[in-house]
Amino acid sequence: MIAILVVLLAQAAPQKGLTLRELQERARRNDPRAMQAVAQLENARGKRDEANWAFFPAFQTTAYVAGPQQERRLLNEAGNPTDPANLTPGSSGGLFHGEQGVTGHVEVQAILPIWTFGKLTAGKSAAGHLVTATEALLQRARDQAAYDAARAYWGYQTARNADTSVQKIRDRLKEAQQTAQKLLKEKSEQITRSDAMKLDYLAEEIEAQHASAVKNRDLALTGLRLLIGAQPGEALDIAQQDLPAAPASPSPDALLQRALQQRPETKAAAEAIAARQALVDLARARLWPDVGLVGGARFTETTNASDPSGPFVFNPYHEATGYVALGLQGTFDIPQKLARLRQAQADLMEATAMHVGAQQLVRLEVQQALGDLAEARVRVERYSKETEIGKQLSTQAGVAFDSGLGDARELLEGTLLYARADGERLKALYDAQLAWAALEKAAGGELSPP
Repeated sequence: MIAILVVLLAQAAPQKGLTLRELQERARRNDPRAMQAVAQLENARGKRDEANWAFFPAFQTTAYVAGPQQERRLLNEAGNPTDPANLTPGSSGGLFHGEQGVTGHVEVQAILPIWTFGKLTAGKSAAGHLVTATEALLQRARDQAAYDAARAYWGYQTARNADTSVQKIRDRLKEAQQTAQKLLKEKSEQITRSDAMKLDYLAEEIEAQHASAVKNRDLALTGLRLLIGAQPGEALDIAQQDLPAAPASPSPDALLQRALQQRPETKAAAEAIAARQALVDLARARLWPDVGLVGGARFTETTNASDPSGPFVFNPYHEATGYVALGLQGTFDIPQKLARLRQAQADLMEATAMHVGAQQLVRLEVQQALGDLAEARVRVERYSKETEIGKQLSTQAGVAFDSGLGDARELLEGTLLYARADGERLKALYDAQLAWAALEKAAGGELSPP
């Protein structure tokens, strides 16, 4: 009763260190692929804002100060400004005669679109679908980061559990080696020097497995640090967790339906179709001109030129005018525009094919993850039974060897069987957790075990 209470209290106690979900959340934020996708999303939002402000007129401005300017003055402002006799000597004396001056000029023109035959609407629609597709691609990058974090996390836990198992076998072999040396000194018929050498051989094999477990553990830790963006020197405290049992397979039909609805790849492909359709509408609308209001103003001032008054006098040296008009803007490159329309239609066909391909890929990934999980469950069950059998054989052979009733060969065979079965059991448990993480990635979100 006390033992059961201790187990329940241990299960209820909170885990110390970073859990799998916490590591996945950090990976979603700090993985470089996710950060790159965030930057691409910001770029797409900027394009959407640009498309939303496409109606805002562009104020085309020209301004300059030029000189030296030849003198252009009248002897008599009230006289005829077209009579050469009314010009000052400097004005009729040729280049660089008379008073030199400068000319300042400013001209501004703006076009406010009134009717564009759908260009503005199509542009806004394409940019909006681009943002939604980029958001889905960001979700895909984050899902991949979460999957990689799960793979590294369970790899760390598997290596840690394998190291613990190897340590138990090492301790048992060390006791057997000490017993073997003692029996050899006593010249017992229970063991031969060849049997002792086989024990030493098995000990070296176990040491090699221990080195492999340490390497895999350190590699998993390094991968986790890179995925979550841990700073150099930052301590990474990961929760110690035994590999759980293989989860049961969810309903394939419900999982596939959810995957087709929520997978970011299918969302991005669907939004790509909508964006390409909007671009087709835009290319078709560009066959027509734009109707809009045209407004502008000009101002020119020259320091050494007269400004005669008169409704029929053209004076380019002094000018201040403004205007508003109803204008039409367009080009007549119809063959080129038709060719661009064909290109947009071809891009739409490609986007449709990519959407079909994305759905097929989702179906394949779901089926593969379900198959991997089913296989891992069978392997976990079989290798767990093999581990129990191997453990019993090793224990019985060890007891018999220590008591002088068994030989070293049985101990060697039992230990080998136990070590192999336990290693395969841990690998099967790791594959089961990895298959579950692949199912969550294929379904487009976290799953609850049935």
